Amino acid sequence: RARRGACRTALFRMASALRGCAICPRLGLRATHRRSRARPATRCMSDATAGASTEEDAPAAAAKPEDAHPVAAGKRYHGAKLMMEDSVFAELSLAEAAQKVQGVRVRQHVNPLKASLQTQAPAPEWRDVFADVAKPLVVDIGCGGGRFDLMFAKRHPELNVLGVDIRAPLVDRGNAWGEVAGIVDNVHFAECNATVSIGAWLKSYAALGDASRVDMVTIQFPDPHFKKRHHKRRVVQAALVRAVAQGLEPGARVFLQSDVREVSEDMRAKFETFGAHLFRLDDALHGPETAPEVAETNRARAREAAAAAFEEDERARVNRERAEANGFPGRAFAGDAKRRSAGDDAPAEAAEAAAQPEEAP
Repeated sequence: RARRGACRTALFRMASALRGCAICPRLGLRATHRRSRARPATRCMSDATAGASTEEDAPAAAAKPEDAHPVAAGKRYHGAKLMMEDSVFAELSLAEAAQKVQGVRVRQHVNPLKASLQTQAPAPEWRDVFADVAKPLVVDIGCGGGRFDLMFAKRHPELNVLGVDIRAPLVDRGNAWGEVAGIVDNVHFAECNATVSIGAWLKSYAALGDASRVDMVTIQFPDPHFKKRHHKRRVVQAALVRAVAQGLEPGARVFLQSDVREVSEDMRAKFETFGAHLFRLDDALHGPETAPEVAETNRARAREAAAAAFEEDERARVNRERAEANGFPGRAFAGDAKRRSAGDDAPAEAAEAAAQPEEAP
């Protein structure tokens, strides 16, 4: 009987291979034919035939004048949809910018816990990237493509906008888009690991004088990292809450939003847990009746959470020193080479001093 079963299994597998079926004899599943999907002729945005689904459809697509524009040909791509005339970002003229700025390819998910990302990035040269440093600063952590930052800077010329992302190609493209769109005086994009560097950056801008201050920090639609073992990679962690709190003056705001409910609740819970003694809910958004109750509920556990956050920061510091000792000095930033060539170590020493954690209140 065992030999007969083995022969039957072999025959089933052979039939599956010959007929192109997926079959599992052990579970007794019915075989179903695999459907073959035709691959598109091209995925290039600059090709007029990008909208064609097969090689035979390419001439027909090229013959249509309304599909000749690369944006019209790439409607099925999310980035192209944001460049359409009916998009909320239409006034940025990003369709024209896409023709002048080379496209980029980046990893969708980045592990912020890598040893190469645990070094303090040098703060931007604020007086070089902004025309007027006396304007309040709005920092967008995890800016991605930077469309929101460009639009916000265009509609609010009285503010300076800094887009921060961990992926260098997106940062470079955002700055290039700003030049093409003519928005360069009050918007800039910079690369860093916000958990490690944002606290020192906020302090350095506020220390410029000339009424310089940080008005708001936004974290919008971050990478959800759905897997439970990857929750530690989410951008809002205890260390980030503490860094933002140390870099903001009283009256500054933090704005959080996500299209994933679980992520939104997790971000708010992190700020309420690790920063209940440093932040308070906005009465205009949450109502004056609920805000005191939430603050009173979280205040008792805030001190314990702050102590746990300090221990986590210490572990991160030990890991960073261990990584540097093992030959992983971290990512090289463009500002480091510029300072070494100029022989100016004062900004680096100031940034290192600003990065030292303060005593917990």
